[in-house]
Amino acid sequence: MAAEKKIRPPRGALLVIAIGLLASVAAALLSTDESIGTATLEWIEEAPMAKSKPAAIPGGGEMRLSEAEIRSTEPNISDYTLFRVSAVLTIDADSAVGHGRLSCTVHVPSRTIVAQTSKSRAAYPRSSEDLFEQDTPETSLVEFSSHSTDLASVEVSDVFGKRYTEEKGIVVEWAPYRIAQQVWELGLPSGRPKRDLKLPFVSIWRTTAAPAARMSCEVETAAGAATVHTAGSLPG
Repeated sequence: MAAEKKIRPPRGALLVIAIGLLASVAAALLSTDESIGTATLEWIEEAPMAKSKPAAIPGGGEMRLSEAEIRSTEPNISDYTLFRVSAVLTIDADSAVGHGRLSCTVHVPSRTIVAQTSKSRAAYPRSSEDLFEQDTPETSLVEFSSHSTDLASVEVSDVFGKRYTEEKGIVVEWAPYRIAQQVWELGLPSGRPKRDLKLPFVSIWRTTAAPAARMSCEVETAAGAATVHTAGSLPG
């Protein structure tokens, strides 16, 4: 019995070993890109939305919507589908938009709701005091039942570069929530942009209907207003 006690490690040593193992497991979990129980979903269907006609900006310059498209995942067991609406608004360099107000709106059909992340709507960019400083995401982690999980990760990085914009001083706010609608309201800085001003937008939705969307952007200055539109849908 005395010999057995000699070869047993002290209880304190066992406690230290157990704590070390738990810490290693926790560190491994925190280092993963996705949460436990997250399904990574692919966009399996896509359709372009028409490039808008250029709109003349009062005082000089033009703007347009381009690179617009709809992408969707496969439906889950409840026949809900995730779909993404994305587009890039381009305002020409030297356009008269200093101190202008810009509003971009996505409308979707009924039976469609905006997807939710853990804290907010799955819409990008987020509200920000300076869009130049806001980080762009690689994926969006949304609440969606699929593959026996309640969270789904979908790609959005292909729409964005390293930054949302190269123009400093752009303020972004979301309009209050409304069913089947997402609105971004932007305050533009003073002066005319020295280079083309490109602003990407993404919103993610849940639906049991065929994915479809209309998008419009309007810039308003002291000299007047200009608006561009696009729309598209997926078959189904």
